Amino acid sequence: MPALAVEVIDLVKKYDGREAVLNGVTFSVQRGEFVTIFGKSGCGKTTLLNIVGGLDRPTSGDVKIEGQSTVDMSEDDHARLRLDRIGFVFQDYNLLSDLTVKENIALPLRFSGKKVAHGPEYLMDEFGISHIADERPNRISGGEAQRAAIARAMMNEPKVILADEPTGNLDSENTMNVIEAFKLIMRDFGTTVLLATHDKDLAKHSVSVLFLESGRAVRDHENSA
Repeated sequence: MPALAVEVIDLVKKYDGREAVLNGVTFSVQRGEFVTIFGKSGCGKTTLLNIVGGLDRPTSGDVKIEGQSTVDMSEDDHARLRLDRIGFVFQDYNLLSDLTVKENIALPLRFSGKKVAHGPEYLMDEFGISHIADERPNRISGGEAQRAAIARAMMNEPKVILADEPTGNLDSENTMNVIEAFKLIMRDFGTTVLLATHDKDLAKHSVSVLFLESGRAVRDHENSA
């Protein structure tokens, strides 16, 4: 049986006594799998990704990354987990305006000191952005900026990429370029991808879809990436 990259077990999240945003969510994701978390705005997709990535804590339940429980980790251990094993891609690219594209991509290495197999030049070539290596973020397109953000998320060779509405600001052509980048991550790097979206057409490009509704999740394995 293939090893699991992510396990979410009976996850509950409540805020200030309100109705649970997540109410017993359970699912698992195999290593190297590309899974879309699909649901309407406000259904808890971002909350779920934040808990999986250690940016938030659940009210109850557990999250395991490659078999290691994370919910009781200290803040320092969570930070190390994110630096070493989890990459984040957001709707807003969050590139630093005073750095070049190449410098933005290489930034995670400053904090991790990690020895990696491939440098920023390799990642820029893989994602088709070598031609903008020396440009500042305000001089590139949204699609190029998002691919640069994906390359940055891959810099520390994470086991899991968490992407929250990564194509929300893009047109259809750039959306497809970004989806192809995520497929490349899965195929060439063997990295697990969890991508949250409310776009049904986008969900069709993953291996499978996790439907999130009313705080619950249902897994569909019908897709083929």
